[in-house]
Amino acid sequence: MNLVRFFLMGCVVALTGCASSGGGKYSDTVNYHGPNRDVWDRVRKGFDMPTLQDEKVAYWTNYYAARPGSVQTMAARSGKYIYHITKELEKRNMPTELALLPFVESAYKATALSRSKAAGLWQFIPSTGTQYKLKQDWWKDDRRDPVESTRAALDYLSYLYTFQGNDWHLALASYNWGEGSVKRARNRAGGGGYLDLRMPSETRNYVPKLMAIRNIVANPAKYGITLPSIPDKPYFEKVRRTKDIDVAVMARLAGISVTDFKELNPSFNRPTLLALHDPNILLPVSAVKTYKKNLAGYTGPLATYKGYQPAPGESLSAIAQSHGISLSKLKSLNGYSSRQRVALSSRALMVPVQRDFDTDSIVPRGLPPTAPDGNRRDSDSMLADNTPAPVSPAAPAPVVEPRAYAGNAPTSTLRQTSGASAGVRQVASNTRSTSGATPVVWDAGGNQPAPRNAPAATDDPLAALVAQNEAGNPSVNRESVRYVAQAAPASHQGAVRPATATVRAPVLAQQAAPAVRAAAYRPRAATTARTPEHFVTQGETLYSLAKRYGTTVDDLKALNNIGTEGLKAGLRLRLPGTAIRG
Repeated sequence: MNLVRFFLMGCVVALTGCASSGGGKYSDTVNYHGPNRDVWDRVRKGFDMPTLQDEKVAYWTNYYAARPGSVQTMAARSGKYIYHITKELEKRNMPTELALLPFVESAYKATALSRSKAAGLWQFIPSTGTQYKLKQDWWKDDRRDPVESTRAALDYLSYLYTFQGNDWHLALASYNWGEGSVKRARNRAGGGGYLDLRMPSETRNYVPKLMAIRNIVANPAKYGITLPSIPDKPYFEKVRRTKDIDVAVMARLAGISVTDFKELNPSFNRPTLLALHDPNILLPVSAVKTYKKNLAGYTGPLATYKGYQPAPGESLSAIAQSHGISLSKLKSLNGYSSRQRVALSSRALMVPVQRDFDTDSIVPRGLPPTAPDGNRRDSDSMLADNTPAPVSPAAPAPVVEPRAYAGNAPTSTLRQTSGASAGVRQVASNTRSTSGATPVVWDAGGNQPAPRNAPAATDDPLAALVAQNEAGNPSVNRESVRYVAQAAPASHQGAVRPATATVRAPVLAQQAAPAVRAAAYRPRAATTARTPEHFVTQGETLYSLAKRYGTTVDDLKALNNIGTEGLKAGLRLRLPGTAIRG
């Protein structure tokens, strides 16, 4: 009997040692047996990543916990997408912690765009997006598509998991830093795991941030946070189109605002959705029936514009004449410079459906009225009903500038500047920047407030939220700083310096609520960015240059007005691209 007792005691000690080594599965979730009460229960039940025994996890957990408003805002944003993402993870038998990765990547903003041109919920850079079949052109950018970008992100993460020897921590580091960089770091270290490698500060804090979000989602009550109630069912449904339709018309037929439509369909760059592109259009589940009913009874025009595919060498003036539109208007609609004479054959043009159409004054007739701003829309019923009310930005509070931490502690620094159109601007040194449309924050009644200026691009999605939420509540800001300073490990003490905080009141421009107009598309003003160009050297041909820059001979000719004379050494060529302005 004594031998049995000693054996059992030895097993307990051994199991305890394994749990403290950092390789065990996560076990801090509040167990709940039975049907899911909300989507968070579904997410929690799929947690399967190993724990990470690192003091940075505790630091970032305290950091997020001290900013409940920011966490709630991100969680409310996720309400449109997180069910779909979690279901896709379950289909692939992948850990549902990955459904929380957009918290770290983009603060769950589908329109997020970083300074490195990473876009969408999953922050794909252009080259990786192309590699994973995310279409990016003048008409749309699938990196911002919630469904397509999720498919690509899970494909990429699955590959990284296998590539890094079935280690999720290394796979996540690779997603942030690149698989080649992590592989080289492992070779230099002679192997080892995530905590054994030398890596940039951003990557060193990347996995701890995800683990911190997991801690809070696993047991929000432990950290004094109430997550918004998001139903455990789909928020959106795919709708196919066989005819062209304007974004504004489709939103009106569905009984939702254009803003709501664009939050589900941020990949579309133009005011008209072309059937030839076979678009996957997402509508709230509660709005699909309304859309189909209104569409069946609507006899007015569906689209103001249509697509036209130019032939190689076709002139813009001929196209304008054949479609009853002025040449200057055609160029303005399609982003051509005033000097451009020949259309690019690789890109469909946007032209009016009818000849002599006044595209600036069209208001479709017979459409159902828009939902009144003061009433709850059916399509909003699945959004979180306890999201914090928007905070007025009228009284900005001091923004803390943490010093760089000693040793391996996080090295993020925040600073605040001001600008007439930028609102509040932060820069943080340890994460990719994001920018985009104004975040939608819903009040307790499910109503959307009047739009206000979005923060400028930041290097940390959370930093933008922190400044926005704390700007109107100085006392919360100071308490948050004090809480983090007390709760952080000893090596982090002294990192937060409230005494050195500075206040620079941002200038916020008032924005009027946009009127719903199906045809009023105004292209962005031309930027002053330098046009990509190439100086021809001896021996180069149009074919070799087209192959080098990923374009076609016809497009190079059209863009540079090259006729039968061909190329000459020293000639300056403009290169096709989205920023081309002749």
